Order: sequence, then structure tokens, then C-alpha cells
Amino acid sequence: MATEIPDLPVLHTALQIATLKCSERCLYQGAKWAAELLNSIASPPSTPTSLPPTYLHPASKNPAEAALEASEFSTFLLAKSYFDVREFDRSSHVLEKCRSSKSRFIHLYAKFLAGEKRKEESSEMVLGPMDGAATQNKEVPAILAALETAFADKEGDGLDWSEDDSFLLWLYGVVLLKQKNEEEAQGALIKSVNLYPYNWCAWQELAGTVGSLQDLNNILMSLPNSIMTNLFVLSTNQELYQTGDSIHSQLTDLLAFFPTSAWLKTQRALLYYHAREFEEAESIFDQLVKSDPHRIDYLDHYSNILYVMERRPKLGFIAQLALTTDRFRPETNCVVGNYYSLKSEHEKAVQYFRRALTLDKTCLSAWTLMGHEYVEMKNTHAAIEAYRRAVDVNRKDYRAWYGLGLSYEVLEMHYYALFYFQRAAALRPYDSQMWQAMGQCYDRMNRPGEAIKSFKRALITLNSQSPNPDSHPSAVGEQRGFDPLILHQIAVMFEKMRQPKEAAKWMEACMAEEENVGVTTTTGQARMWLARWEFVNQNWNRAQELANVLCQDGQEVEEAKALVRDLRSRGHE
Repeated sequence: MATEIPDLPVLHTALQIATLKCSERCLYQGAKWAAELLNSIASPPSTPTSLPPTYLHPASKNPAEAALEASEFSTFLLAKSYFDVREFDRSSHVLEKCRSSKSRFIHLYAKFLAGEKRKEESSEMVLGPMDGAATQNKEVPAILAALETAFADKEGDGLDWSEDDSFLLWLYGVVLLKQKNEEEAQGALIKSVNLYPYNWCAWQELAGTVGSLQDLNNILMSLPNSIMTNLFVLSTNQELYQTGDSIHSQLTDLLAFFPTSAWLKTQRALLYYHAREFEEAESIFDQLVKSDPHRIDYLDHYSNILYVMERRPKLGFIAQLALTTDRFRPETNCVVGNYYSLKSEHEKAVQYFRRALTLDKTCLSAWTLMGHEYVEMKNTHAAIEAYRRAVDVNRKDYRAWYGLGLSYEVLEMHYYALFYFQRAAALRPYDSQMWQAMGQCYDRMNRPGEAIKSFKRALITLNSQSPNPDSHPSAVGEQRGFDPLILHQIAVMFEKMRQPKEAAKWMEACMAEEENVGVTTTTGQARMWLARWEFVNQNWNRAQELANVLCQDGQEVEEAKALVRDLRSRGHE
């Protein structure tokens, strides 16, 4: 999405104020993000000799609101001091009679967090009987009613919406999401970012309401003409596993403004990770760790990359580094859990993933990784519950959908498995693994026609220059790098549909892949099938030629020798 090029001094001041505004409203993650972006600007303005007048407490642009803030300033400071030491109920109580937008926000936000704290205490252990939907934040209805009343009064008095109201709209969106009211929540969050674009917390919540590229395109025209919109679109595309050149180009443009931004570099690494370009992703994370060894953010993703690459020594080093920095961060416990998982100590890995979830029940990585561990431990029902919770946290996580499909396959509940594989494939349409899993599921459901379509789609995703899925298999054989296993599966499906001639063509394509991948078990099976096929069709010489190759080595040796003996008994040497 094209937006106007920002003036760097104006952007610098806006990010300074954003950091202060988020900080005084106790939105610490938003303040941290804005401050890090502020310090990564390419050419910051010259250092001033004195602090700006808005330092620490930026005043409202509305004179009446500014006067209210000034009259409540001492009470606000008391409430914020209580909030900072996590005495949320005291903080909310102190501001009960305050009328400024800022004080009202802290009053309701503190009440919300107090309710979240009580909910966590009531839920007891992770995956326990009271964990999950059984325990709710009991403060949500009262907060929702208070916000709706405040908005109705504002509309009734004919007052204009301002930057100060954007934070209340953000809280309104958060509360609506707690009640699963996504449509209204999205509207509130869009209004919030239009009133004040520099609250990154609002953009993050808005991203949570975007489930597909279509959803993103639907709201693009409603977003503000700001560089923050570009950052949001980049982040959302990354979460939707879009890894095309256009996304990388957009990221390069943003890095021109923020060349040292660790967050933008991390987005690049995650794009490479989603594209399975692990070497490039690892290289970027290595640079980030060297430049800031105490940065815990996104280390769980780095540990996933090292896990896939089986870099156990480096994963152990990152785990030790994270533990030394802060052992009470969810990301730290995910890193340590991955380390123990790589050592095949699955019980210990689950223990650390549980610790991560005790610290933060919305930690997506911990739920998904714990599901993987339960699969390894053959505890399918626990795995299903962990994956379900991952999907509840973020429905864009294809790994959780795919894990659910595999788990239901183990339970031989193929219709359930198929549904979850379809959800995974919708999120990762260019991942052959998703389509292959769907094809195998159709096979087990005795639906070979649909299985063939899925396997052909898997073939296409393996090669961007692959032919049309309905093309002749000889054309497929001309392409390089296809998986012989998929070709063999397609042939088997045609055999089940009693189309042996078509099956033979795909078996030939499978066997032809020996030129690219060498002799494998799958190509051996295809050769044996073709030998039997030629034997049935009385093409004795061809059958003997295929069987003789198998007589030398492979799993099909005995069957091939038997076929050769049969051919010799018929007088075909």
C-alpha cells in the first residue's frame, strides 16, 4: 500500500511522543516498540540542548481535556505508581471519579488487568480442568458497559473524537475480542489507529482480526495514510506466510528509513523462515544476537530454526544466553524446551513449555510446540488440546491446524483430519506437505479421485515451473526435482480407480526420477509394478529388463527373482 513519504524530523518527534503516550498509559510493549523504532531512524535530527516541553507527560491537544488532565495530575500519578507495582485494583479505585480520557483509560485498563490476574489464578494449572473457556474475566461486562456509555455520551454531546479517545477505542476492541465479537472489535481498532496511528498495540490487535489476505485487502482502504500502515501491512503479510518478492521489496523500502531496526530485520528473518530458507534466517538472527545479546524477543522463532537445522550446540548456547538474561520470559522457556526436545527428552521439554504458558497463556509457540511433544510421547488427546489452544490464540498458525490433522489421523478420524488439513492448506497453499497430507487422508477415506487432485497440487507446489496438473505424466517427467513418492502415490490412486494404463504412465514418471534423485525404495516399487504390468500385458522382454535391474539390490529382490524365474519357465531368457 502506497503512503506518503514521512518527513524524518516529524517522524522522529511523533515516535518520541508515541513512546511517552504509551508509557504513561502503561502500554509498555507499545512504548518499547516505538522507542526501538525511534532509535533506528536513518538520520535523526540534531540533539537538542534542552528537553522538549512535552517530555514525560504530553498534554492533550484539546484545551478542555488538557485542563482536566492538569486538575487530576496528582491522582493520576498515584494511580500510575500503583499500576507500575501491579496493584491493579488500587490503581483502578483511585481513578474511579476522574473524568479525563487518560485517567478513565487507566481506570478501566487496570480493572481489566485485575480481572485477567484473577482469571489466571482461578485457572490453576495449564490444561487443568479450570483452564481455558471454563474461566472468564469477570470484569469484562462492566468495562464494556462503561466504555459504551462513555462513547454514547460523547456522541450525544456532539463532541469530536480525538487522539485521547484512540486508547479507549483500543481497550474497547480488546474487550470485544475477549467476547469473540471480531467484527465490532475490528471497527473499533480501525477507528483507533485512524485517530492515533502510533499506538502499535492497536495495530497488533487489529492484525489478530485479519485471518486471510482477503481480510487484509478489505480493510486497507480504511487505514490511515501513515508509515505505520506500511509497517502493519508488512507484519500482517509475514504472519500470513506471504514470502514473495513484493514483500521483501516493501521491507527493503522500510529499512531505508529504519536501517538499524531489530524488529524489521527480524521480519526479514521470519520471511526466510516461512520460505524454508533456513540458512539466511539463521544468519540474520546471528547478527541480531551479536548486536544485542540480551534481546529475548523472537528468540523462540530462532530456536525453531536451529531445531529444524539440528544445530544442537548453538541451540544450547542460545538457551543458556536466554536463561542468563531472563528465565521468567515465555520465549526463554520455549528456547530451553526446544533444546530438550532436540535431545529427545520430551518430558522435560513439556515441562518448560508448561512454564512458558504459566507465564503467558497466549504464548502461541509454547502451545504449538507442546502439541508436537505430546505427539512424540504418543499422548494424542493432550496433543489435540494443545493444538486447539494454539488455534484459539492465533487461527493463522498453520502448524497447529496441521498438527490437529495428524493427531486425528492417528485416531483414524479421517473426516476431522481432512477438515484440519484443509485449514492448513488454505494458510499455506504453496506448501506441498499440506496437500500431500490431504491426499493421504482422501486415500484413507477411499476417495482416490480427490486424492489425485491433492497429490497433483503437491507436485505443482514443488516446482514453480511445473505443468498443468491435468497434463500428461510424461510432461511431468520432463521436469526436474519432483518427489518420486508423490508420483507413486498418484499412480496407486489410478490403480485403485481401475485405470491401469494411467497408473503405468505415472509409474514410468516415478521411475524416471532416478536420474535426478538416484535409486530409492519408491522408484524400486514403481519398477517392480511396471515389471508386473508388462508381464500381464505379455511384454516379456520389457518385463525381464525391469526385473533384472531389481534382482541386483533393493527390497523387491525376492519378488523380482520370482518374476524372472517365471519368465524363464516360459522360455524367455
